[in-house]
Amino acid sequence: MARLARIAFLATLLLAATALAACGDDNTEKNAYVRELTEAQMRYQNNAKRIEAGATTTSTPRQDRRTLARFSEAIADTITALRAIKPPSQVAKEHAAFIDVFVAWHDDVARFTKAISKPTRTGVRRAQRRIAVANQTFNQSLRRAGTDIDAKLAS
Repeated sequence: MARLARIAFLATLLLAATALAACGDDNTEKNAYVRELTEAQMRYQNNAKRIEAGATTTSTPRQDRRTLARFSEAIADTITALRAIKPPSQVAKEHAAFIDVFVAWHDDVARFTKAISKPTRTGVRRAQRRIAVANQTFNQSLRRAGTDIDAKLAS
């Protein structure tokens, strides 16, 4: 899960850097937007890495729930940070879609957390499959949303 998130994050940063370079030095609003967007993503990535580092294969269900709660909080903090960014008008729609990717991911993590709150062997396996699919969807959607922002900023 974390490896895919890192790949999606790096791809989005690359797109943001490309957009920043394409904007030129004379477009302060676009440059500031890309900088803020990148900072919010970097904070999320750093938090996710830190939380992941604390997870182990031998953790108890209670420890897993605490880890998931911290992860959910990191996603919620990212959503708050992204909502605080004022995007250039030309990418307002794309920025909202970018936020929606994190909102969907937050909802998926909440569903997973609920699904494992009273674990059964089959329930946990089903929840693990669903969160794996949700993670893949998050990564693909994040890449797509970043590409859409990049394309609009470059035009």
